[in-house]
Amino acid sequence: MEDSKLPDSSSSEILPPLLKKFGYLQALNVAEAELLLKMHASKKVITKGKVILRQEDIHKSSFIVTHGWAYRYSDLYDGSRQVINYYLPGDIISPFALVMPKVNYSVAALTGLRVSVYKPEYLMELFSTQPRLGLFYAWMLGREDSTMAEQIVRIGRRSAYKRTAHLLLELYHRLKIVGLTDNRSFYLPITQSLLADTLGLSVVHMNRTLYKLRLENLIRIRSHKISLLNLERLKEVAEYKGTYLEQMKNIFESKNSL
Repeated sequence: MEDSKLPDSSSSEILPPLLKKFGYLQALNVAEAELLLKMHASKKVITKGKVILRQEDIHKSSFIVTHGWAYRYSDLYDGSRQVINYYLPGDIISPFALVMPKVNYSVAALTGLRVSVYKPEYLMELFSTQPRLGLFYAWMLGREDSTMAEQIVRIGRRSAYKRTAHLLLELYHRLKIVGLTDNRSFYLPITQSLLADTLGLSVVHMNRTLYKLRLENLIRIRSHKISLLNLERLKEVAEYKGTYLEQMKNIFESKNSL
């Protein structure tokens, strides 16, 4: 009997964010969804501020973020900190645990966090029985790699104004894929200090940059909710294209149109 497709109506609202992310590429069939749900069987709650992984730790599990935000960072010898990226719902913390169990970074919970814990060895069963999931997983890792490349360009070559606009657009895009935006608004739990550590700026410079974006009526921030008021203008300011987040979806769409 051929697997039927998962419904994409209101019942999909209860799906874990990882399934929504993969479903963004192409509709999952029942067998694929069941295997992905199996990955979510072991659940864990992590309190805000708790360090999940420390630099040089050996770890043997991977974590799927199902609710909340975490961040990946490195502490430097002078006491400063560089935030490398953020883990949002649907992202996997330590996806390479099977082959790289020793981490060269730290991860902490930015908000209260709910995760599903799975052994990386489970991926072997996942990919051998449902090879298309291996392609989706590769897409996810490829997006993370491209996001890291963009972070290097952001803090290395873009002005404070451009890098801030670019990061906000990237976060918006990533959250939209898993259904966590409201029109052009989203929950942003990042403090100005943490945002400064992400973009390589002083807190004072960070404050001035956000003020300029607000003054030009490009963003509005109220109680950790940010609204992107002029999306097209923000993209022009940031020189943002977003193709690094869309490439594989475009491939699937082109195949479907043949």
